[in-house]
Amino acid sequence: MEREQLQKQLLLMINIIFILFFLSSFIFSNNGIAMITKSKGTVEYKNNADGTVLKRKDVRKGLSLYDKDRIVTGSNGFAKYIYLDDGSLIKVHKNAEVYVYGAIDKRSIIKQINVTEGNVKFEVSKQSSSDFTVVTPTSVASVKGTDFWLKTDDEDGDQFFGLSGLVSVTNIESNEILQLTRNTTIKSRPDGQMVIQKTEPKDFRKLQELELDVGEINESEFNQSIVEQSGEDLPEGEIKVQLDDGSGSLKEIIIKYK
Repeated sequence: MEREQLQKQLLLMINIIFILFFLSSFIFSNNGIAMITKSKGTVEYKNNADGTVLKRKDVRKGLSLYDKDRIVTGSNGFAKYIYLDDGSLIKVHKNAEVYVYGAIDKRSIIKQINVTEGNVKFEVSKQSSSDFTVVTPTSVASVKGTDFWLKTDDEDGDQFFGLSGLVSVTNIESNEILQLTRNTTIKSRPDGQMVIQKTEPKDFRKLQELELDVGEINESEFNQSIVEQSGEDLPEGEIKVQLDDGSGSLKEIIIKYK
């Protein structure tokens, strides 16, 4: 099974490198910032520049994405796209609405994604020049290079689930800042409240089921991920909390756990 995992990861890396190499000749000539690599079920795409709307089968692999374009998925919809400068992957799962923002700066793209609702998985490559920003009605997340999930809705606000790396999450109402790390969950609410805790196994399982349902992982990978998240082979993690000491200075508290 480890050999199969290694082969699959190697093949994925080769595919990404090939795509980026192939696109390098025209990536910055047509102002495209990303490209659809997979689409399933009900997906709607709207081009901001000319208002063109594409649905279902027209939203297919190879479709270019531009600044301020919109992607909406239905109850059985899924769309995955890749940024053309560094290969960062965004997976838009069912019942989600995402706005794609990006500005070309030399040979890189300053990225921002606005998520108004739904579940979105981020696999963000290390950013060389500026942060990768994720904006919701409740929060702003600053990303340097990490994997994480976001679940957002109007009533309950946001839930960020850390898989690797570090994400700085700011609540728009209270300006409170929490640091998301591996196997932690941040809840950011519209009223300004923020909570950080270890990720619940049931929540992680639901997220992995979304990946399984659209073929992003197989049964073996699903089962292995559940075992790892439950605590086996899991390295020491830490929760970082930033607090204002009243004088305008931020104090950081680090809580380590297994």
